[in-house]
Amino acid sequence: MKKILFALTLFLTSCGYQAINKIDKTNFIVSKYDFLGNSQINKILKRNFDKNKKNDNLQNEFEIIVNSKLIKSNNSKNRAGEVTNLTIQIIVDLEISQYGKKIKNLSLAESNNYNNNDNKFELKQFEKIIINDLVDKIIRRINLDLSSIK
Repeated sequence: MKKILFALTLFLTSCGYQAINKIDKTNFIVSKYDFLGNSQINKILKRNFDKNKKNDNLQNEFEIIVNSKLIKSNNSKNRAGEVTNLTIQIIVDLEISQYGKKIKNLSLAESNNYNNNDNKFELKQFEKIIINDLVDKIIRRINLDLSSIK
């Protein structure tokens, strides 16, 4: 049993597997940012940009203008006219500048469908979770795009 465990440990640690989209150390910082639009989305984005401010291996420094939108829409209703299915869509438009020169415009969107809940408190909590998950997806895409800019 010990031999199998040792062989398995040796194989897994020495294969060099690494996730493709995983960014451990970013090569950029966002030195200046302005936010327009939804404050809940902007707060999550600001937290991400602030996390990258203490970066020692700096190669690129960006200024970003963010315009975020949160759209809640009704997809379907039952015969009584009550909403049964909803959609949350988050749209984030970025204007990326470097050294005062605009280098890229980026528009990212994520959406999620979910069923309505009679308990409005639980529905609000569930919507907050969905919004955090969608913004996290957008943050991963933003970080990937910013790290690929040369």
